[in-house]
Amino acid sequence: MMSIIRYSETCGYHYKFVDTPPDRLLCTICHFPSRDPYLTTCCGYVFCKSCLDDFQRVNALRMVCPACRQVEFVAYVNKQVDREVKGLHVMCTNKESGCEWQGELNDINNHLGNSDGCQFQYIKCPNECGKMLHRWHLDIHVKTECPHRMIDCQHCHIIGEREFIEGEHKEQCPKFPLPCPNKCELESVPREEMEAHKKDCPLEMVQCQYHNVGCEERMMRKRKRNHEEENMEEHLLMTKLKLSQTMHKLAANEIKLCCTENRVNNLEVMLHHFINSTESSNKLTSSAQWSFHLNAVAVRDTEVIHICPVIMKIPILSENKKRVVWCSDPFYSHSSGYKLCLYVYFTGIGPGKGTRLSVSLRLMKGSHDDELTWPLRGKFEVKLLNQISDCEHCSETMNYDEVDDDDATNRATDRVMASSGCGFYQFISNEDLHKVTPTCQYLKYDSVFFQISKM
Repeated sequence: MMSIIRYSETCGYHYKFVDTPPDRLLCTICHFPSRDPYLTTCCGYVFCKSCLDDFQRVNALRMVCPACRQVEFVAYVNKQVDREVKGLHVMCTNKESGCEWQGELNDINNHLGNSDGCQFQYIKCPNECGKMLHRWHLDIHVKTECPHRMIDCQHCHIIGEREFIEGEHKEQCPKFPLPCPNKCELESVPREEMEAHKKDCPLEMVQCQYHNVGCEERMMRKRKRNHEEENMEEHLLMTKLKLSQTMHKLAANEIKLCCTENRVNNLEVMLHHFINSTESSNKLTSSAQWSFHLNAVAVRDTEVIHICPVIMKIPILSENKKRVVWCSDPFYSHSSGYKLCLYVYFTGIGPGKGTRLSVSLRLMKGSHDDELTWPLRGKFEVKLLNQISDCEHCSETMNYDEVDDDDATNRATDRVMASSGCGFYQFISNEDLHKVTPTCQYLKYDSVFFQISKM
């Protein structure tokens, strides 16, 4: 018994023929006009090459002719039948879609494949949007419909894909017109000019200029002048009270400063004896650096308060690396200033994770927060010190004037420390941190030193 063969589309031609093809051109196996026809010498029947190959593969153990079952038959290419088959007239495969073309089988591939051929042939969009369209519709789709077509932004004239321009870019375009959030007379303001407009908008809510002395009123900018004029006497009383409080605290601080100077002098004497009795290899090379550090320390009662500039030592760096992050002792930006601390991320965070050391400054609750102006503004220099020379220090400037994060710049009220800070993800690479040259070494005796200065 012969096995059942499933024939593929590589066998005879499956087109719709104008006239019924004669039987002598049909494959004896698939009964379609033969594709690459072969003729057998035993019975003279015609077969498609692929049909004959499939039959022989399935019946490899018993090689017989598919028609007459003769053993050891011979089949050869029949070019005459091939010419006749390719000369048959066929209808376009897209006839049901509307194409009326008829022609020789030999010409149908040109009809379907050429750009000026069958207009009902489905073509994939060249912009790779994934759609298949009739050839006649393709040009319209590419120019006016395709989401991946290139267009320019009517506001800033940048060129990009329509999906990007009308989506992501629209939300960021600096020239895109926005309505004033205060609903003032300007109907539209370019996005890039909105912040500047708010600073001049007459309907923007602003603080009274006496808010630092206690006035908590907020009003539209156009009414600010009237408010200040109408409440001038009250504002003067607030200013007088604030000045009185400030003078009282200043007098108290002068007394504390005098005590601090005496204690600092005692510490300097103790440090002098310590330096003379300690091996120079276990301290910073420059004794001037140590003296500078000590001058930055004030003592209040039993608490040691550091004031910028300060030098922080991170000992046993390999042990700290296991903790991932290290937090310094608190320090103040200046006398009666902002209280901060230094965070060091040994394995890096953000873009610096795994390859660099990251640092940041964070605000803390301080003793003078009620007297300070918020948010914090100004610049700090964070410097990783070279331990064998007073040069080639690694330093970065942290500019609080450019920080937009309110948590990083405003006073800590609900917690001891702010949840975010100002810093650098890529402060120094791991390779540079561990490098040793005749003039530079940051890591020595498994310790590093950071210096923080107010600029």
